[in-house]
Parts: sequence; C-alpha cells; structure tokens
Amino acid sequence: MRNLLLSLFLITSYLGLQAQYNVSVTYCNHNDVNASRYEPSELHLGKKHFQLSGNYYFWAGNNAFHYGLFDKLQNEKELTNADIDNLLSAMHPTKNTLGLGQDYQILGLALQIKSLAIAFSVVDKFAFDFNYTRNFLSLLWKGNKQFAGQNIDLGPLSMNAQYTREFVGGTAFNIAGDMEKGIRLGIRAKYIQGIGALSMPTSQLKMYTDPDGRYIDVGFSYRLNISGLKEFNPLKFNGTGYGADIGATFNFSSKFTLDASLLDIGTVNYTQNLKSYAKQGTYRYEGMVIKNFFGNPEINSDTLAAVFEPVETEGGSFSVALPTRLMLQGELKLGKKDEESLQSKHAFFFTYIQGFNQKPGGTKRPYLGVAYNFDLYEWVDIGASAALGGYNKYAFGAFFSLNLFHRLKMGIGSDNLMPLIIKKFGTGIDISLNGSISF
Repeated sequence: MRNLLLSLFLITSYLGLQAQYNVSVTYCNHNDVNASRYEPSELHLGKKHFQLSGNYYFWAGNNAFHYGLFDKLQNEKELTNADIDNLLSAMHPTKNTLGLGQDYQILGLALQIKSLAIAFSVVDKFAFDFNYTRNFLSLLWKGNKQFAGQNIDLGPLSMNAQYTREFVGGTAFNIAGDMEKGIRLGIRAKYIQGIGALSMPTSQLKMYTDPDGRYIDVGFSYRLNISGLKEFNPLKFNGTGYGADIGATFNFSSKFTLDASLLDIGTVNYTQNLKSYAKQGTYRYEGMVIKNFFGNPEINSDTLAAVFEPVETEGGSFSVALPTRLMLQGELKLGKKDEESLQSKHAFFFTYIQGFNQKPGGTKRPYLGVAYNFDLYEWVDIGASAALGGYNKYAFGAFFSLNLFHRLKMGIGSDNLMPLIIKKFGTGIDISLNGSISF
C-alpha cells in the first residue's frame, strides 16, 4: 500500500503540477496574437494587415519531486528509506506545490492599421493546484510514530482547480515615437465564462500522538467549494467574471526593448450548480501508534472517514481569483532585422515573472529566465532557454518555428525539457504548439 500511494503521488507530481508560463511563445512568435496573450503591447503584424492564429499549451511541474525518483520507482518498484529521507530533507517545510494545466486558443484574429493593432481571441484554460507541507507527506510515508510526544502542524493545505473560457478583445498602439524608439501600449479586456471550479481555501490540520501510543488527537478545519464538476459540460458555464491584461513596451533603441506586463487581473464568480463541504473540530483516536499510516490493516478506516465527513450544503456562491502576475522581459537585438516579421538575426531575452497569488495557473515563487533566439535566413527561428523558480526548481527549454513566405508560421517550444536531460533536476515538463497565417 505504501509504495502504491507514493507511486500515485509521484506520478501526479511529475505529470502534473506547478505552472510554467509558456514563455517560449514570446521568444519565437514575438509579435503575433499568440505571444500577445503574455505581452499585450507586443502585438504588431509588421507589414501584414490580417492574421489568423492558434495555440495549444500543456504544462506540468512541481518544486519537490524530481523525475529521477519516479524513474527509480518505475524500474526498481521500491524506494529506499534513504531516498525518502533525502526527499523530505530537501523539501520546503510549508511551501510545496503541485500543478498542471492546459491552454487552448480556439480562435485568434488580428487586424493591423498602420501602427494600430486590434485583436480578438477565444481561449479555454484549465489549471489545477495543490499546496502541501513536508510534515503532511512525511505522515503519509512514515506514519505518526515519528511524531510521538509532539504537537505537529500538518497544514496549511489547499487545493484549487478551474476551467474557464475567455472571450478577449485587445489593442496595441504607439503612444510615443515608433517601433524603433518609443513607447507602445497594449490592453486586453476579458469576459470569462466559468465552466467549473474547485476551491479549497487554506485548511488546517494538527495532530498530537501520545508518547505511549494510547491516543492520537487530531484537530482540523476545512471548506471545499465545487461548481460544475459533478455533471461536467464544457458547453455550459456556471459562473462569470471579467479580467484584463495590460502592458507597455519601451523601445529604448533599435537594439534594446523592455516589456512590462500585468496579466490575469480579475475574478470569476460561481453561482450555479454549487456544493460546499465544510467541517471543523477535534477528535481523539485511541489505541495505537501507527507506523504506516495508510498501510496498517488494524486501522478502522470507516471510523476515520466518519470523523472527517463534512457537512454538505447546496447553493450560495464563491469566487476564484485569476493568477495575477507581473512579467518583465528585456530583449537585446543584434544583427540584421527582418522588416516583415520585426525579428532580428540574434536576440537575447531576460525574463522575470512575479506572481501575486497562489491560484490555478500561477505561483508566488518568482521565475527568472534567459533565452537566445537565432533567425536563419528569415525562414527559421531556433533557440534555447534556461530558468529558475516558478513551479519548478530548474528548467531548460528549446523552441523552433518555421516561417514560410512571411505568411505561414508554425512553431513548437518548451520552457522545460529538464527531465529529458538531467533526471535529478527535472521537476516538470511542458509543450507549446503555435500556428498563424498572415496576409
């Protein structure tokens, strides 16, 4: 049972959680509709007047487990106590996160009139986020004997998920100077349909184990809100909200620009197909010290389940905030510039992202990355990136795009390929697919 539970946890950790940010799309699709989702002021079609585009992005990551553990468990069917001790000692006491998600831009349209660009897009987004502590995972693996005689805080714990559909209207325009030297502003306004959500605000779980094993005291408090998940229908929405992205591009010269973007400002309010589950209290479980919390057959699981069984209510409402974050990106351009796509032969990028809340699709852990893009004969863009933080400890990515006749552009990229390169440093993976046609 112990290995089964850990296997499931490792799989969901590796295949699932802490968001990347789809930064690669801003490196090799710099001025199109796809990239403007993250840098609103960069929307500019060059000498083209119309663009149709689409984008798909899947990400998964976490800041605790690396792929090497999952690979060892898969091959050897068991992890040693030393493996587990090393994992637990390397974890943060309270700030451990798992996350996964996908974005699918169903439709992206843009119109360019001189320096003014206007865009419309429809984007489906799903994200899941679970935050847990080192003590919580240690309890799952080693039971409560290790905590005998101690008051242990197993929280804070939280779990959130959200599926939304965004209808976005945006514009970008110069407010001073031009694309060579000046300031460009971008704004994206969103009407959001909330398809479904799971919201579990920070929950508390405390435990005391008697040194002689006579009893376990458990104190807990939690609330879980759910909308639209019991009978999930992607064509039906159960909440509405509004959001915005704003950004500014500072073109200091033809060689250096700085983008500053504030993304996903807003909230979705759920009012339909709601259920809430809540309970708080204390409970004394008498009789034993548990060496293996989930693998001991003497534990009466029905009794434990009854302790935590919540009070269920229907109706009401709850809100889920969007993952608001600040993105700063500097670009150093060297070599010949392609006047059609506005891409330079050599481009160096410096990216910083700071989240303001821990919501599905975003984290408060800062992200710092660098990248290089090479433009080959104005037909091919290829490059690589490296980063620290965000939903992962370390990340190394690569990206590639093909530009045919300055009209059809297809790209593939990843912010994080680390598990394929160095297993012990890989804590997540992602992939981005982009396409656009311009006239």
